[in-house]
Amino acid sequence: MTYILLALVFFSTLIAGVLICLLSIIRPRFLDSKRRVIKVYTAWLLIYGFFIIFATGPSDLKFYPPPESSPYKLPWESGVKRFVSQGNRSFTSHRGDHQYAWDFWMTVGTKVLAAREGRVVEVEDHFDGIGFYGNYVKIQHSDGTRAFYAHIQYKGAVVRVGDSVFQGQLIAYSGMVGQTINPHLHFVVLNGDETKSLPISFSDVAGGVPLAGHFYVSKNSVHY
Repeated sequence: MTYILLALVFFSTLIAGVLICLLSIIRPRFLDSKRRVIKVYTAWLLIYGFFIIFATGPSDLKFYPPPESSPYKLPWESGVKRFVSQGNRSFTSHRGDHQYAWDFWMTVGTKVLAAREGRVVEVEDHFDGIGFYGNYVKIQHSDGTRAFYAHIQYKGAVVRVGDSVFQGQLIAYSGMVGQTINPHLHFVVLNGDETKSLPISFSDVAGGVPLAGHFYVSKNSVHY
């Protein structure tokens, strides 16, 4: 119920912001300065932050495997700290079959490393800009699961279908392509037929599960 109420507030605020921006274009006198637009967007961000903090995140950590035995590490270079803008069970893009996804904030052109070794089964990097379609790399693991690395840069994949990759290997460069409002890497692990996401943990994260609004340092490096 909390999710539904906050989602309604979020959407109503977002729609109001869009309408105000349109009115400022159609009727310039409606907004005599850009400050009102900035205030609307700031309000939207505050509401969004409230939603992330109080109505998202793991519903029960017992569903996640222990980090000590996890084959996953954070998908960027070792020693680098990055921000989690969305975690599991977050907004609409992290519900349903992507409930166990993460958004790791990355500037465009950031190196994306394989979180786990496997074989590349699908690559798409022909799209550019914000839109309905995005770029991604999919890597299948030895247990049949598949890691999905999304929003990569146009022509940003450095691996191809059939390649075997090691944990920590460079696979792509991050971008801001597809359904997104900020540059980030969308990461999720799916079952073999890609009908649902799976709860995983990272061996280089204290507690195993990254949480929205927090920073994490990767310990990922090539593992032979």
